[in-house]
Amino acid sequence: MNMNKKVFVIGIDSATFDIINPLIKKGALPNLELLIKEGVSGKLKSTIPPVTPPAWTSFMTGKNPGKHGVFDFYAPPNLGYQRPILNSKFNKAKTIWKILSENGKKVGIINMPMTYPPEEVNGFIIPGMQYGLDTNSGFSYPKELMHELNKAIGGYKVLYGDMVSLYADIFDNLLKEWREIVKLREKAILYLMERYEWDFFMAVFYSIDVMQHHFWKFYDKSHPLYKHSEYSEIIPEFYKCVDSSVGEILRRLDEDTVVMVVSDHGAGPEHKAFYINKWLAKEGFLTFKPKYISLWKFRLPHIIYKILRRAGVKAIEWTVPISYLPLLWRKIDPREGLRVHELINWNKTKAYSGNHTEQGIYINLKGREPYGIVESGKEYEEIRNSIIEKLRKVEDPKTGERVVSKIYKKEEIYNGPYTYLAPDIFVDMKEGQYLLQKEVYNWGLFNYADKSSGTHRMDGIFIMKGANVKRGEGVDNLNITDIAPTILHVLGVPVPDDMDGKVLTQLFKESFQEANPVRYTKIISEYMTDDKGIYSDEEDEKMRKMLRDLGYMG
Repeated sequence: MNMNKKVFVIGIDSATFDIINPLIKKGALPNLELLIKEGVSGKLKSTIPPVTPPAWTSFMTGKNPGKHGVFDFYAPPNLGYQRPILNSKFNKAKTIWKILSENGKKVGIINMPMTYPPEEVNGFIIPGMQYGLDTNSGFSYPKELMHELNKAIGGYKVLYGDMVSLYADIFDNLLKEWREIVKLREKAILYLMERYEWDFFMAVFYSIDVMQHHFWKFYDKSHPLYKHSEYSEIIPEFYKCVDSSVGEILRRLDEDTVVMVVSDHGAGPEHKAFYINKWLAKEGFLTFKPKYISLWKFRLPHIIYKILRRAGVKAIEWTVPISYLPLLWRKIDPREGLRVHELINWNKTKAYSGNHTEQGIYINLKGREPYGIVESGKEYEEIRNSIIEKLRKVEDPKTGERVVSKIYKKEEIYNGPYTYLAPDIFVDMKEGQYLLQKEVYNWGLFNYADKSSGTHRMDGIFIMKGANVKRGEGVDNLNITDIAPTILHVLGVPVPDDMDGKVLTQLFKESFQEANPVRYTKIISEYMTDDKGIYSDEEDEKMRKMLRDLGYMG
């Protein structure tokens, strides 16, 4: 094994070949096109559900969520139905950068989601996604790195989102911010990769995910809410911007560096919402508290919800800021700010919806949920099977079509000690075009998606180029858990044999495979921490606002 080998991973959150390939045909993405022609590429299967926290955590650990315990942005309901937002310390498996650090490799990570607070590594980490937090106060490892970076490139931004773009289709500020963020991200990456020594470097671009959520209906002519407008080229614009940054990175790498391009999941259209808690109530699995029914059945003026929240009514989590009301009072239903878990009578509820980002259903299980009423074993299985059977028959009344594509029991897709904390049922509706929503105030069980017109898909992207990598070949059957062990192998580090992913030996030339057999180690890469892995109350509220502004409602 050539011990001078380096690996540079370019993460493009939410990137999909469904957009990349047509743009390449137009000659619009020359750098990604070059990597594909001179390397190997294929669709990368994400986690179920295909969403940032479990997917990127599975990437960085080589393990399925049942082994690392991260299923969502939010902690499992064993910590309460309110479900605090989790941070990096909730991950129970060792990250690839920790394993590399322990093996003497120097690492550099920038803008990787689910890495705050940063762990101590042999190198540096600048976390991603947590834009609501103070980047000047212990945000990076080492702590002083953010001061150095701000001074070197003239400022640094992590992320941006706002209510105006989400609800009113007013995008000027959103686009201004994200165009600046992409430029700053490139400057930061180029500075860090040249300033510091590294064996492994990973940089994530997040902009495309945000653009696809907001602008899919302007890009995709088959979308039911399609509008041709000045925004129809925004998604291609940001792919081109990222491709340009990829080119700048490639120009600074030598032939001994293996380059990978990875997305945590793909993307596609979002058409409709299915209000799963209302359906569960209709089918007799969920019961609401009578005292709050008027709060969610009738749309009261915004000011009423503000007064009640100030008076301490627990069922109201947030209200529209006064400064936004003149513009958004018609656009935002004030009932969006309700805490759905406070509306539910848990002593009479057998099953309830997970978060929007989970696309799943929990059984209100004794011993797991705070007020669980369902016994493990026979009763649990009877209720779960009954829900599954009834779900298979659900039809969209406007089309008359059945909408459920696939249903999974959690043990069919996860394994490991934390599987018991996952949603008990996962639902794929219309292959991702319909999404489960937990809100209860809407009329009917279905409605057009009103905030996001693009969402996630299972097929992400994988591209790899290097001196010992095959050229111009397409590959199949790639899983997001395969990337971590493959990186370890390239860098000459033994692969922990408790990883779920496999080393992608078939992507390398035969001479390299013969000279470098995969080495495994029996060391268990479990990584327990004393910290619960959840934010303080103040940080939690900042993170909830961030997720609301991005459209990732709880």
